[in-house]
Amino acid sequence: MEEIDVIYNRYGTPMLRLLEDGRLVSFTGKSIGFIKESNLFNYSGEYCGWFENGIMRDQNGHCVGFGENASDFPAPFFPFKQFKPFPGFVEFEPFRPFTGFIPFKPLKTFSWSEKDPISLFFK
Repeated sequence: MEEIDVIYNRYGTPMLRLLEDGRLVSFTGKSIGFIKESNLFNYSGEYCGWFENGIMRDQNGHCVGFGENASDFPAPFFPFKQFKPFPGFVEFEPFRPFTGFIPFKPLKTFSWSEKDPISLFFK
């Protein structure tokens, strides 16, 4: 599966790879979550936030991470991107569950979330 974007955290550290099937995987190859119509879900089917114009946001509208060509507004200051590690073998994707309720999206903020791109998917 081909990588179409890399998601960096607030410090510019590459955390996730976005694959062409909408799957988000760690650089060790573990499936973390997936995108369905710009909404982010974990593999329990829980809504975690959204990904729009290269920015990953939590349920409060705060920025969790950013992609290679992030262009959304409002957004916090993005740091310099660190070098990407060599990606590991991508595991088979777990079964995608029925996705839960998608709440109304709040206003986007200039703030960084307390969560990072991986912890966003674990409650």
